[in-house]
Amino acid sequence: MDTLNIKINNIKNIVSADIEFPFDNGIYTIVGSNGCGKSTIMLCLAQLISHQLDRLTNSDIKNDSFVEFEISGNKAKWVHNRFGRWTNKGSYLKFNGLYEGSLFYGTRFEDSTNIEQKIASGQITEQEIVDADDYIKKQMSYILHGDLTHYTSLKRIKNKYVAQQLAIKNRPYFINVDGRLVSQYRMSSGECLLVSLLHFLYNSIVRRSLPEDQKVFVLIDELELALHPIAVLRLMDFLKDLVKEHSNLVVYLSTHSPEVIRTIPPIDLFKINNSEGIVSVETNCYPSYLIRDLYSNVSPDFLLLVEDELAQIVVNKILSKYSLRTTKLIHCVPVGGWQNVLTLHRELYSKKVLGTNTTIVSILDGDIAGNLNKEQKKLTHLFLPIPSVEKFLYNVIKENKNPKLRRIINDKYFIVQSLDEIISQYNKGTLDGGSDNNKNFYKKLIFELTSIGTKEAVFISGLCDDIIENIDVSKFIESIKKLLLP
Repeated sequence: MDTLNIKINNIKNIVSADIEFPFDNGIYTIVGSNGCGKSTIMLCLAQLISHQLDRLTNSDIKNDSFVEFEISGNKAKWVHNRFGRWTNKGSYLKFNGLYEGSLFYGTRFEDSTNIEQKIASGQITEQEIVDADDYIKKQMSYILHGDLTHYTSLKRIKNKYVAQQLAIKNRPYFINVDGRLVSQYRMSSGECLLVSLLHFLYNSIVRRSLPEDQKVFVLIDELELALHPIAVLRLMDFLKDLVKEHSNLVVYLSTHSPEVIRTIPPIDLFKINNSEGIVSVETNCYPSYLIRDLYSNVSPDFLLLVEDELAQIVVNKILSKYSLRTTKLIHCVPVGGWQNVLTLHRELYSKKVLGTNTTIVSILDGDIAGNLNKEQKKLTHLFLPIPSVEKFLYNVIKENKNPKLRRIINDKYFIVQSLDEIISQYNKGTLDGGSDNNKNFYKKLIFELTSIGTKEAVFISGLCDDIIENIDVSKFIESIKKLLLP
């Protein structure tokens, strides 16, 4: 996987930042509280597309301000010199792309005055414009309004020659409202953002006007400021489809919108923390941990916080098997990492986010039982009877530490290729340079199961029964019953 390292020094409210992001095909989301530096990071990243650092004012920077990028061993360092210009000391790192900045950095208001003056003076009329591409009209209509016809009157400047004659840099879009032209700069914020985004993606990605072997970098800052929540969800679906179809597309969003955060896998979420200007990043955070909005407006009787979705399946299976949900509302929520589980537990408890009637319990993987400090031990918690699903399967199958259960798993789930054959293939992969660890081994198992039509959740659910029947889990069952039963 390609990565992008960015160092930021003394720019706006960021004193120092050293962050590594993925730079591969996908949609990645930067989240964080107001004032943490999300927009500043996005602006700095946009320097890889065009000279966006020029937007910073003297009050935003200091004498030693700089932004440094490193991609695939190539470094570019942008420094602010004594002549008031940003200069690059290092490699030339530039990518085709689009930056849709926040309200403070967008180009919308800069371009608006010039276009509106030309409309008012009669220089731009129906003669200078032509119908927009159907793709853009339909996608814009659907994303914003849920139909395909809302923007059938969408038009744009005919061609580059007409734009040159009008002395304008771009070819903006227009709609006809009551017989008068309205430019995209006078449309709503959502319409203006979306038409620019769709135009770029259609021409660069869909029509493949840019080389397919070169990355296309799209940055959208504070998406939720411009779009209705339903439109945000439709746009996310649109972007996900594009990313699947075009392997050179890299999309970065910044947001604190629950609608966006809930649609992104934890591995692609990056939480920005800012402590007196020193920026750090938390990775692999689950949506619930990030937005603290776990249960709509209904507080459960019991909130069970677990580390990941595999642990969630295990706990939910036990709750159902022993009828522990009867007469009570129980939510089991994956948070991501045992430290995150306990941090969220402490915050929810101390701030009484769920009121006083909700009991919060952290259920942690069994392998970290000795890692809790004195304060963490005060929080109500249990440990699963296994280390984690990945480690458990690695020990049972790869290390053959429970031959009886290994044989059951082999005969019950791996009916095409035996576990011995799968382990042999896995070992060959490690000889060829792959890492031998429980997570990679688990991925191999799930790949083989998926290839024969067995879903991961179905496998884990069945495995829970096998664990309960073949391993002593009585202590855990009794402990959870004491907490949940009156």
